[in-house]
Amino acid sequence: MYYFIKYGYDGTKFSGFQRGNGRNSVEDSIINTLSRYEICQNIESAARTDRNVSANGNVFLINTERNIIDIMGILNAELEDMFFLSYAILKNYMNPRHNSMKMYSYILTERHDMEDLMNRLYEFKGTHDFRNFCKLDTRNTERTIDNISYSKVDKFSVINFYGKSFIWHQLRSIMAFVLSGNTDPFSLKKKYTYLAPPEPLILRDIMYDGIAFTEFNYIKHKRYMQRTSDLIKIRYVLYEIFNGNI
Repeated sequence: MYYFIKYGYDGTKFSGFQRGNGRNSVEDSIINTLSRYEICQNIESAARTDRNVSANGNVFLINTERNIIDIMGILNAELEDMFFLSYAILKNYMNPRHNSMKMYSYILTERHDMEDLMNRLYEFKGTHDFRNFCKLDTRNTERTIDNISYSKVDKFSVINFYGKSFIWHQLRSIMAFVLSGNTDPFSLKKKYTYLAPPEPLILRDIMYDGIAFTEFNYIKHKRYMQRTSDLIKIRYVLYEIFNGNI
């Protein structure tokens, strides 16, 4: 039986995403747990994130005869700093990379003129050749960004990108470009060499046409995330005091 599993992780807690990338990459952590419980020996990932980039809605495919509820329970019990949100039962094999839409967000901790910043970001909307805003490999560098928006979370602004696919380093390169005050991105004659930090970037969701996900009640991780959130807020205030801002 084929299943999609939607999951999230704090990217700063892992040595990278791909298997073989250090002792505790995201993929290795999942595969090792699935193997140890004799569930399956492999997964197929929908998206690979840079080191220190987090996710709230990445997806992987597994093929197993084990009960999916048991699998979700095992993964949530065994893997801290990851949370396994929902699952979809597939009638047949489907490549998890064949999604209909991805959503990424980039968190801004400093104050910005958001109208000016968004006007510069809007230059990237639509279909373009992003060869000067990515790490080149064998893939086609033409991509479509369907929409860019922003929202406010407390003092912070969150930039949201929507598109079917993004190429390696594309969004971090775009954010570095606009945060440096640059305009007219596609007049560049050579690669833009700067990257925004990875920690503020999060893969928010991956969507599929005709695929319905069933939520899993991961009570343990909800409690863990609330405790972690509270501790982070305390540390934030602590360092505001250290900086003389309070």
